[in-house]
Amino acid sequence: MRSKKTALLTTAVALAASAVLAGSTTGFASTAPGDHEGDQPGRQDAYEVGLFGDMPYADFGRAQYPNVIDDMNRARLAFSVFDGDSKNGKEPCYADSHTHALSDQTPEMAVADATNPDIYKYALNLFGLFHDPVVYLPGDNDWTDCDRPKTLYGKVSDSNDRLAYERALYYPTDRSLGQRTIAQIRQSAAYPENVRWSRGPVTYIGLNIPGSDNNFAVATADGKLPDGPPAQGQAEYKARNAANLEWLRAGFDAAKAAHSKGVMIVIQADMWDPTATVTHFADTKAELARQSIAFDGKVILVNGDSHSFEMDKPLTDATTTPAGFPDPKVIENFTRVTTFGEVQNHWVSATVDPKDPNVFTFHQHLVTANLPTYIPPTPIPPTPIPPTP
Repeated sequence: MRSKKTALLTTAVALAASAVLAGSTTGFASTAPGDHEGDQPGRQDAYEVGLFGDMPYADFGRAQYPNVIDDMNRARLAFSVFDGDSKNGKEPCYADSHTHALSDQTPEMAVADATNPDIYKYALNLFGLFHDPVVYLPGDNDWTDCDRPKTLYGKVSDSNDRLAYERALYYPTDRSLGQRTIAQIRQSAAYPENVRWSRGPVTYIGLNIPGSDNNFAVATADGKLPDGPPAQGQAEYKARNAANLEWLRAGFDAAKAAHSKGVMIVIQADMWDPTATVTHFADTKAELARQSIAFDGKVILVNGDSHSFEMDKPLTDATTTPAGFPDPKVIENFTRVTTFGEVQNHWVSATVDPKDPNVFTFHQHLVTANLPTYIPPTPIPPTPIPPTP
């Protein structure tokens, strides 16, 4: 995990929270009367949005995740967005036996059983415990990395199949997850995870852009395939990348037509992670730059994958480099927010206020029950100062 720069931020320390998961609550979207509606561009009231992801990771995360759910349920959120990775990368992608919609000839070794339950249905049931709407976006641990034999204890599975499995399980309707739901616009039957909705002055865009270099598989120099068959991974990437770019452009077009003051895009990948290969995010970055420059309002990109809260402005435009300066110009109406995750089981909120010129204000919510117990360091005795001769 990469180190994080210090950022100025507004802190909201959450109240102590604890909860025990009991029973089985479905996470499938409801169409019951009284559900929240997604497209409400005329509303001018301020509201709160929850942002979280990369949890729960292994037994440690599963023990702490109920505290996050309880804390977010207390917050009276308009909706929340989960930015990918409902398990860690070392855990196999266990799924119940099913007919594989897509096959890359990867042997199926991660069939769920009584000891190893279906991790996708487990996550879906947890999303059903949220009182308010939850929008789920896939992460690399959920599908891209499922065929990595070195990190899955030999229990590999077909990554493209797992993406198809997620699409069928999480997106059966045009509504979100959660006990209350919001209506959403899905890009297509082929890419139902790519979504758009709006509330008040903001247009929201969700895209399937995972870590692990956007699922662009490359064979190593010795011909081995560490991340699945390259040909299929590259074909999947090319088709999804084109769909993502089209949906991103359509989202900004919709925002302009609605006279939105802000656009929030949510993805999983940290496209500026200096420790990872990020070659195949170049198209997305370039399109974000073009769209942000042409948009009069504020643009927020929310991502997970790096597991620690951060706010920065990493997007630049090489075509407008100021004279006399070696670096490209920062696109100043664009801000990136990275959410918590892994061992930091906390969440971030965005206050959206039409009366605020900045539109968005972000707060980190540190779940008290999940904070570690710090052991004070042993005091170092003072060094005696020798007398002046």
